[in-house]
This record gives sequence, structure tokens and C-alpha cells, in this order.
Amino acid sequence: MDSDEFIPIGNKVKIRKRGKKGIWVAHFHHDGDHRKRSLKTANKKVAIERAIKLESELQDGTYQSSDSEIQTKEAIARYIACLVTAKKARKTVVRYQGILTKLQEFSEKKKKRLLRQISATLFDQFREERSLKVSARTLYHEGTICKTFLYWCVSRELLKLNPLEKVKLNKPKPRLRPSPTLQDVQKILKDSTAGQSILYTTLAYTGMRSGELRTLRKVDVDLKQNWIHVVSREDVERTKTGESRKIPIHPELRKLLEKRSATPGPWYFTAEPSNKYPGGDHWINPKKLNERFLGVAERVKLPTGRDALGYTLHSLRHFFETHCVNQGIPQRVIDAWMGHQSDRSMAAVYYHLSDEDSQAFMQQVDFTLPSTESAD
Repeated sequence: MDSDEFIPIGNKVKIRKRGKKGIWVAHFHHDGDHRKRSLKTANKKVAIERAIKLESELQDGTYQSSDSEIQTKEAIARYIACLVTAKKARKTVVRYQGILTKLQEFSEKKKKRLLRQISATLFDQFREERSLKVSARTLYHEGTICKTFLYWCVSRELLKLNPLEKVKLNKPKPRLRPSPTLQDVQKILKDSTAGQSILYTTLAYTGMRSGELRTLRKVDVDLKQNWIHVVSREDVERTKTGESRKIPIHPELRKLLEKRSATPGPWYFTAEPSNKYPGGDHWINPKKLNERFLGVAERVKLPTGRDALGYTLHSLRHFFETHCVNQGIPQRVIDAWMGHQSDRSMAAVYYHLSDEDSQAFMQQVDFTLPSTESAD
């Protein structure tokens, strides 16, 4: 019999002899991909018995790829499923899947489909190609995601050794964007439309993230008790940390919120009416809001983040923290308002901010310009 002649075993598996030793190899398809598995025998009878078992596993859905033949694509799918089960934020899952898919596609371009074929050299080549498309900061984060994925693969026994275990990534220095001054913020608010101004004021006087502003619901703003509740809900309404918090409403912001008209739908702030959403009941788009913010900043001749390390919409969060610190508000109070969780000291565990103290501290923050200054 010709060593290249296939012998069908059921509907899914075919076998044939290969190599000088005449080892039988099974050929089949799984998850849309062609697979090969050595049956580790030169005995035809034994090979058929093992192939029949493989055929049965494929038929009843119990087939599992062996460590040596699992493809990178399959390993990524398992990892992403694990992240979903762990209830990681949708944004995080999408980002991880995007980066790992790029690694998979690069590997396949190099004719390396199997997970075990990922090496430090291949990883270096991948990063070299990505470095032409992304910033040093993004390149570092992508590398961290890849290393985390392969560490997980070892923990799940999909790999025996992590090929990137000894690979060190140089973390770039953080980009220190400047924080707007109170005068800068007042210039922006004065030059904005009424609809934009209330959004910018809310961000500047609460330290909220634009994504949190986007998902703020009517039930989250309690003017009676003077709180804005930043609530972490499932999926797209989940906060960055996954934790909820509440922020006292500053008197100056309260004046604006009391005057505003109710919006349609469940959202406290909504985008302006458009052809797609003529009722104006759709939530705001942070990217578009940032573009408008940059336009206002340019009009009043402030540096923006388009080409340099200037201001962006997120700079209003920087402003809130800087301004509150300069006003003498304790850092732990500011952290509670902003939802910071980086401090692991025991003080962070034991410190409790009461509602009364929180409200009192917010009353101490002064957002008015000195009489000698002008926003013009």
C-alpha cells in the first residue's frame, strides 16, 4: 500500500502511514481547521482502534486538543471565555481579544498556527511590526496582555512552559499631561454652548470620567439628598473599577442642574437630536464630546492634545483632583470621590468617609475666580 494512501475511519477521520518508521497519522477537521494527530504506532490494527476512538470523540463532541496540537486560535477562545466568566468589563474583553487576535494572525502569517510554536523570537518580531503602528505606551500594554495570556495557558496546562517568562518589557515613562487651571476651565465654559457647558461643568466639578457621565441615569442624580451616584452596572454601564460610589453635588453645579430641563429616556444627559435619534433620547458619545472640547480649547487658545501634550476632555478630571488638593481637601476624600483604588495601605482599608464629612468637604471647594482675575 502507498504510504500516501488514506484509509477512511467513519465520516470524520482518515489515516495514513508517514515517515521512514511508517507511523500512522490521523487527519480530520475540528472547529473549521484541518488537524493532524500522530497515532504513535506503526501497527495498523492499533492505529485503526485509536482512530475509531478519535472518530467517536469528534462525533459526540468530547474531543479535546492535546497540548502539543492546540492552536493559538483555540487557546485564545478559551481565554476570552474565561474572562467573560470572570465578569471582566466588556471593554477589557474586547481589547484583549483584539490584541491576541493580532498575535494569532501574525503567527499564522509566519506559518505557526500552534500555541507551542509561539516563541520569544516570534514575540519580538510581532512587537517590531506593531511598533510601526502604535505608540510605545500602547506597545507596552499589548505586550503585557500577550504575556498574561501565555501565563494563563501554562496555568491551564495548555503549555508546559511560558516562552515569554524571561522576556522583560520596558515600561515607558507616563505622559504627564498638564492640568488646566481654574482660569482655563472658566474660559472653556464661557466659550461653550449651554448644552456643552453643563457637561463640562459636571466633569470638572465632580472628577467623573466621560464614560461615567455617559451612563449616568436620572435615578442616579439625587438633588434632594445632594448626591450624584456613579453606579457600576453590568456590561456597558460598568465603571472602570467595577465599584459604585457617590459624589456630593457642589453648590455651583447644583444651580445648573436645578435649572436644566428633563431629557427623554432613562439617561440624565443625552446627545442632541440627530437623524438617527430625532427624539434626542440617545446617550452622549464621549469621542464626539472630546472633539467638541478640543475645538473650544483651540478657540480660546489653550494647548490641546491633538498634536502635543495639551488638554483633552479627560483633563477636566485632572483639574478636579489638582484643584481639590490645592484647596486643602484630604487626598483620601478626593480618592473616594474619584473612585481611585491604587492605594493598598492599611489607611485605605480603615479610613471611612461619612456622608456628613463628604458633603462638608465639597462645600469647602471654591470654583470661583479671584476678583482680580478674569476668564476673558
